[in-house]
Amino acid sequence: MISFEYFEQQSLTKREEIEQSLVVEKHQQVLQPFAYESVADWRVFSLFSTWQPTYLWQQFGASGKGMVLEFDLSKSGFKTDSYNQHAQHLSKIKRVQHWQPLDDLYYLFHRPREDEADELEWRLLRKLDAADRQIEVNGANRAMYKVPTKAVKRVILGFGCSAEYCQQVKLYLSQDIFYRHCECVQAQLDPQTMRLQLVAI
Repeated sequence: MISFEYFEQQSLTKREEIEQSLVVEKHQQVLQPFAYESVADWRVFSLFSTWQPTYLWQQFGASGKGMVLEFDLSKSGFKTDSYNQHAQHLSKIKRVQHWQPLDDLYYLFHRPREDEADELEWRLLRKLDAADRQIEVNGANRAMYKVPTKAVKRVILGFGCSAEYCQQVKLYLSQDIFYRHCECVQAQLDPQTMRLQLVAI
């Protein structure tokens, strides 16, 4: 049986070597800086498998004053050759706590958030040169892409939209040849369950 004194003596002789190996290991785990320039020509669409997440409405739905489009993915064309010509990718978000970029394009899919990642979110990437139009908003360049209108199944207006605004949007959609097939509803908070529910306009 090895005594503790013997173990301590042997450890002291190798202490410098052990400490050096720990320093090297720690150095190898240092996070690499994200090279934004390598993905500057990409734009990200955030897609969700359901319209109910609070994060969706707060981050992308103008804090409840915007709208959410519900797609029929079988008609969306997101995986067609015309999309793939622009190196399109569709990937589900992974739950990550930190990021060490090995591939900067991969970073766009799996970058961590300050809050908990939403497992219901998917990200769709498209090249900037595939945009139908580019505009400047508050000094930032925004790429605008046409949505596959035949795949829009439902237009969901936010809980912060006024009744008058909802009626105007519904009337506009009913008169538009590309959107008249869409159902137009509003998301409202159920005071009993404290969950969002769809209400007819």
